[in-house]
Amino acid sequence: MPSGAFEPIDKAHYWQFLKDSKENMPGEPLHPFYMFFYGSLMDPEVLQAILNLPELPTTRPATISGFRIKMWDIYPTLISCCCCCSGSVTGTVWKVTSEAQFDRLAAYETAAYRWDECDAVLEGGEVLLRNYRTLCWAGEPDSRELEGGSFDLERYQKDFKSSVTRRRSPVP
Repeated sequence: MPSGAFEPIDKAHYWQFLKDSKENMPGEPLHPFYMFFYGSLMDPEVLQAILNLPELPTTRPATISGFRIKMWDIYPTLISCCCCCSGSVTGTVWKVTSEAQFDRLAAYETAAYRWDECDAVLEGGEVLLRNYRTLCWAGEPDSRELEGGSFDLERYQKDFKSSVTRRRSPVP
């Protein structure tokens, strides 16, 4: 298992991100926002288990530009592309509507990731500018912990999904 795999995301970093985007401030109610997922959370059953949702969530296919995927063991990470290269990543989007949902996502994703904004192009061509957030690799983009490759959702579902969905339980 990679180092830091189960450390929670620093919530202060998230609040600073929201403060900078002038949407939320610490101590105020969370304003709903959209998340772009590119790994295991693309699977609605995994998202349901992590967020302890009563019903299967409805996600929408989307693509973001300016990023590329590297692998951290079995986990995909987003790396921001420099101005000299372009990249795009396909995934899904879903609306986070509560702080409890954010807390669960932060705990699942760990401190290895940081929050970032992205533009999403939804299936059908609808472009949403800076309306989405995603999680990117928090370390150096050329870290030795990362390898080239791509995330294989079907392999994840076959080999690893049950370890997440079978331990579904409420968070206090």
